[in-house]
Amino acid sequence: MGVLVDYFTAESDEAAGRVMSGGPAGAKVPYVDCKGWIDEPGGLVAGLTGRDVGEFPDSVEVADDGEVSGVDRVMPETVAALAAVPDERVREYAEDELLHPYEVERITALRDLAREAVRLGRGMYRWTCV
Repeated sequence: MGVLVDYFTAESDEAAGRVMSGGPAGAKVPYVDCKGWIDEPGGLVAGLTGRDVGEFPDSVEVADDGEVSGVDRVMPETVAALAAVPDERVREYAEDELLHPYEVERITALRDLAREAVRLGRGMYRWTCV
């Protein structure tokens, strides 16, 4: 059994919760497929920024169906720090971590999603489904 993990943006926790049943793809909202990235995004952001992971609080649950899916809000501090990561730093991080090109594409897409969330004043959310 696998776990689906997608990140998306929404204007509110309530709007994000409406995405829960079919996921962001079903709701036709912009998202980044991050299957397999179950850890908190704070770890990735800490690695990209060189800051301590403790500076990035865990995501907060905003919706849960009690069975297979849920939605968590990524904390604004984490989103802002991710949005601020320049392309050059993504490349350096990829080299340091010996990442595959598809991993770099996902990190870049996630960073770009964070930038869009900041630009539009929206929240960034993680949808998971077992």
